[in-house]
Amino acid sequence: MKERILENINNADYLERLYRENKQDFSKSFLEITPDYDSELIRFWKIRLAPETQSEVTGFLKLDLLVVILLSLVSGLLVKLPEVFPQIIRESFYQRNLAIIVFNGIILYTFWQNRIFDTRRILIYGITLLILLLYINLLPGSYNPFKVSDSVTLAFIHVPLFLWCMFGLAFASFEYKNTAKLIEFIRFNGELIIMTGLILIAGGIMTGLTIALFRAIKMDIQKFYIEYVVVFGGVAAPIVSYFLIRLYPNITSKIAPVIARVFTPLVLMTMVVYTISLIFSESRILEDRELLLAFNMMLLAVMAIIVFSVSELDKSKEKNINVIILLALALLAIVIDSIALIAIITRVTNGLTPNRTAVLGSNILIFINLILIAKSLYKAYRKSDQLESVEAVVASYLRVYALWTIVVIFILPFIFGL
Repeated sequence: MKERILENINNADYLERLYRENKQDFSKSFLEITPDYDSELIRFWKIRLAPETQSEVTGFLKLDLLVVILLSLVSGLLVKLPEVFPQIIRESFYQRNLAIIVFNGIILYTFWQNRIFDTRRILIYGITLLILLLYINLLPGSYNPFKVSDSVTLAFIHVPLFLWCMFGLAFASFEYKNTAKLIEFIRFNGELIIMTGLILIAGGIMTGLTIALFRAIKMDIQKFYIEYVVVFGGVAAPIVSYFLIRLYPNITSKIAPVIARVFTPLVLMTMVVYTISLIFSESRILEDRELLLAFNMMLLAVMAIIVFSVSELDKSKEKNINVIILLALALLAIVIDSIALIAIITRVTNGLTPNRTAVLGSNILIFINLILIAKSLYKAYRKSDQLESVEAVVASYLRVYALWTIVVIFILPFIFGL
């Protein structure tokens, strides 16, 4: 809806048609995207929508708040299940189910936000979640979480990534081929991380002050406060963040591009210095397993920054300096990934293990993705109207990562005999 409004921002007939197609969606989208625009037609629509929107927003705001509270409470209660049933092994429960509980709350709220009440789609998600829950909890090692095989541990690690893909699917209203919605999902993730981070920081300060105040009057509430208020608040933070972003869309949408512009050049400089330092360092990535692991974590972080920054590029600028910085970062990441791939292949010659297989597969996928992004960024630098192609590459490749998480979770453990 937002895209269609922007494309026809001066077309009175088309705007009227869009409004009649879906009044609620049009009203919400129009007021979110028009603060930066000013014309007679836009002022007319703002006046026309204001009284109607105000009454609708008040009603939906109360319902939204109720849904947020309900989902937060249910998620918090699910996290506390080991307290209710002592026979549940805490470490194993959280290792297998914490990500599912947290993401389930966010995904269900996404269903509510997008008004996805279609029985078929709800059933698809419900059955998928049930299969995932049964599968993850039936994997070996539930009685001794400290002696779980590497292939099973990898499945646990990739569960949040799989659920993040499910979150994206719900966010795009199950239109997984809709590039515009997938790009919006990437942008929204940046906003959600920022808002959740702010809430958690504020919550941390509040926790410290509350415990200190009660301690001053000789009352120790730390154990109770952490076990109930902090746990429930931590689980609820992403859902509350989602609610606040929808309520105040202009706050985080202005912060995210600034953060992307500030951190991208800093990351580039850090990576250049680190790569040069690695050449003169006594550490050898081909021999040092810990260094290889750190190298891969760094590569994933750089990849995430590139993907997020691409969605925040200013398409109105020609020869955008941010495009040059991102291109340099993508090329450097290709060099880093090449070094990591050589190190992994060297290790693979000594035999395949679950960890080596997972790391090799993910690095190959990242390597291909980086080449496609770098190629698109180069074209975008040459022609500024090619920026959409960069976003399209980023968005379409999300489906590849989704398939990879399915392979690691459901296939890799059985290849290596659990």
